[in-house]
Amino acid sequence: MSSKRKGIRKEWELKRFLENNGYLVIRSSASKTGVDLVAGNGKEVLAIQVQSSEYLPDEKLSELKKYAKAIKAKPVIAIKKRRWFFVSEKDLEKSGKMWKISFGK
Repeated sequence: MSSKRKGIRKEWELKRFLENNGYLVIRSSASKTGVDLVAGNGKEVLAIQVQSSEYLPDEKLSELKKYAKAIKAKPVIAIKKRRWFFVSEKDLEKSGKMWKISFGK
């Protein structure tokens, strides 16, 4: 299975997970932006970048923050490692031109 196909599957899986937990979710199909999903539950709005890898390029993080700011949403990176983890910029460590998700914080 291609990495693109795996990514799409993860986006749909997270969409269902969030909907089952009280969020209304919009998926950005064929997203070339830093935002794959926008989710809200009446209390908060999340701009979500779904990751398969623990590494996030600078440009994706910048795009995520730009779109989140424009729609007054909280920027979140979602990654599944047995369960879903939702991390923010403070949970990232700089690694060259990439950001690495730190699960230890």
